[in-house]
Amino acid sequence: MRPDATFCRTCGSGHTSGLGRLPDVAAFAGQTLNAPLPGGYLHACGDCGLMFRSPILADAAYTALYARGSTEVWEQSPDREDFRCIRQGISDLSVGAEIDVLDVGCYTGDLLATLPATCRLHGVEPNPDAAALARSRGIEVVAGHWDELDAASLHYDVIVACDVIEHVADPSRFLTTLSKRLKPAGRLIITTGNAQAWPWRLARARFWYCYFPEHISFISPKWLQRMAPSAGLRVERLETFSHDPLPGLLLRARALLSTCAWLLAAIVVRDDDARAPPDAHARLLGGGIARDHLFSILGKA
Repeated sequence: MRPDATFCRTCGSGHTSGLGRLPDVAAFAGQTLNAPLPGGYLHACGDCGLMFRSPILADAAYTALYARGSTEVWEQSPDREDFRCIRQGISDLSVGAEIDVLDVGCYTGDLLATLPATCRLHGVEPNPDAAALARSRGIEVVAGHWDELDAASLHYDVIVACDVIEHVADPSRFLTTLSKRLKPAGRLIITTGNAQAWPWRLARARFWYCYFPEHISFISPKWLQRMAPSAGLRVERLETFSHDPLPGLLLRARALLSTCAWLLAAIVVRDDDARAPPDAHARLLGGGIARDHLFSILGKA
């Protein structure tokens, strides 16, 4: 039985709708599991715009799964489009001055390692092996979980959350916690999937970004504009981008045809059928033709 409505985890609204069942997946953070994790359902809030997986695991269960995760599962190439946007954003903000940068979910420190020497590097990382690799690169890992920052006294010029907010059960509280750790003129940089991207709106629960069981909350420009003020933040810059821009017209046309064919198949399948394309295939669908990710800079309100 599909739940067609549940309360939004950020604004508390009951004005939500079900967008289809999500697949059960026997993998998490690069590790194969003994049994699949229940996919649950994808919901959308009609008030704040959040899309979210429900039901989800307890926070302690997610923490344990991340601690067991691989240190090689997430691509950390310095050429990633979001890394490039983040470096440029920090460069625009720092103007050559020494600044304190905190990367929430720093993983092995590959992003921080590409920042200018004027940046003092700090990180939050739940996976002990990844945190050890980050420390070996001169990064001060100040916490294992972003929740621990509530009790911290340090403040930062720039806080980065790159592909992290989609892993958080309550992204509104996440914003509030990070806002409190910003210096008065500090900035929060967030990158994540764009829940308003057109392939996602068509594919609903079958969009590739929903496939991963560690992805549980999906924000959009509408959500950021609505929820930032309650966290003491203002949206200063908001852009969409593609991770895999295609270089030629022929490649873009072929990707568009492939995506349209897959979307048509997805639309005609029943909503309670949780079939989803494998990750390797799903990433080809829409790649380069849709700006399905967000880059945002938020300042103190």
